[in-house]
Amino acid sequence: MYKIGYVDEAEKEVKKIIRKLENDFEMVSYDIQRGLPKDELINRIYQSDIDLLLVDYFLKDKGTLVYNGDTVVREFEKIKPKFPMIIFTNEPTDAFPQVDNVNIIYSKEVLDKSKPWFIEVLKRNIQYYHQYIDSRKKRIAELIEIRQLEELTPIEKEELFNLQLDLNKLDERQHKETPNHLLSDKNLDELTEITEDAEKLLMSLLKQKNDPA
Repeated sequence: MYKIGYVDEAEKEVKKIIRKLENDFEMVSYDIQRGLPKDELINRIYQSDIDLLLVDYFLKDKGTLVYNGDTVVREFEKIKPKFPMIIFTNEPTDAFPQVDNVNIIYSKEVLDKSKPWFIEVLKRNIQYYHQYIDSRKKRIAELIEIRQLEELTPIEKEELFNLQLDLNKLDERQHKETPNHLLSDKNLDELTEITEDAEKLLMSLLKQKNDPA
């Protein structure tokens, strides 16, 4: 079962949303005390090891916090840039001007009017993120296997390097998505060689482009 974190300063609202989703997801809430620092909330979210983050937009309207849900999403996105997140609100028009990606804004009414559809939306967001990771891990494993049998071409080396960078960028704190067997001293040294090969390939392509026919 996928795990979803829900951020809301109103305890009654937290209980209501969790009650509506707990049959389909493992739900996690956060103890939102008055004046909770933004960084502390972000740390709690990060440590809860969730699959998707659901955030109420209005967090400061009752004076509990000094920031809204768009700030939470923006700050967490700095740590996990492609992580699936949803802004949940009773007033989507208020959130619209403040949220960077308007496609993540959903009205809370959806749980009453289109609950099965919304549950599928949440699951597909999570699955897309997992597939993004898994497809890159699979391709890295393929390239590593090829490298054990023969030397990679410059294009394959560049691809391997970029795939590892993609995975590293998914978690700026731990880089935990990178396969551990790629992190030996030998393979870290090879990253430098891969970069140099990629630069040589680029220079060669540019030279061919500029040479007169």
